[in-house]
Amino acid sequence: MEEKTVITYEGETYTRRKGKWVDAHNFVVHEGLQRDLNKEYAKQLDPTLLSLEACIEQGDKFKSSGSTGLALKFYEVAVEKADSRAMAYILPRITSCYRKSGRPQKAIDILTYASKMFGRSMITPVLLTSAAAAYCDIEDYERAKKCCDRAYAESNGMHSDELSLVYKRIKKATVE
Repeated sequence: MEEKTVITYEGETYTRRKGKWVDAHNFVVHEGLQRDLNKEYAKQLDPTLLSLEACIEQGDKFKSSGSTGLALKFYEVAVEKADSRAMAYILPRITSCYRKSGRPQKAIDILTYASKMFGRSMITPVLLTSAAAAYCDIEDYERAKKCCDRAYAESNGMHSDELSLVYKRIKKATVE
C-alpha cells in the first residue's frame, strides 16, 4: 500500500496518489502545479538519508509527475548507494530524465560510462533502447539503429513497445 503524502500549498491541500498530486476533489492537477508541489515536497526530503529503494521510488514519482530535475537528484543519490544489479535498474531511468530535459547527449554519455565502468553486463536492452532514442534525438540514426539491433538481439528477439517505437522513429526519419 502506498504511503499517503499530504501537503498544503498556497492555502490548498494536495495528496500524492500513485506519484501524482491530486486536489481536494481527487483531480490530478496540471503539470506546472505538479512541479511546484514536487519542489515544495522535496524540501522535506534528504535523499542521502533515504534507502536505495526509497530514493528510486521518490525519483520515479518525481519523474512521472514532470519533475525530471528532482528525479535526477534522487536517482543520482541512488547510484551512489547501488550495487551493479541496482545500477542496471537505475541507469535507464537517468537516461530517460536526461532525454526528457532536452539533454540527449548526456543520456548517450551514460551508455558510454556504463560500458567503461562496468562492462557489457551493465548494457541492458532497456538502456540500449533509451540510448537509441537519444541518438534519434540528435539525428544519428545509424548509431540509433545499432543500439536497437543490439537491444533486440540481447532480448532474444523479444522487444518492448519502446524499442518498437524507436525502430519506427528511425524508419520514418530515414525513408527517402
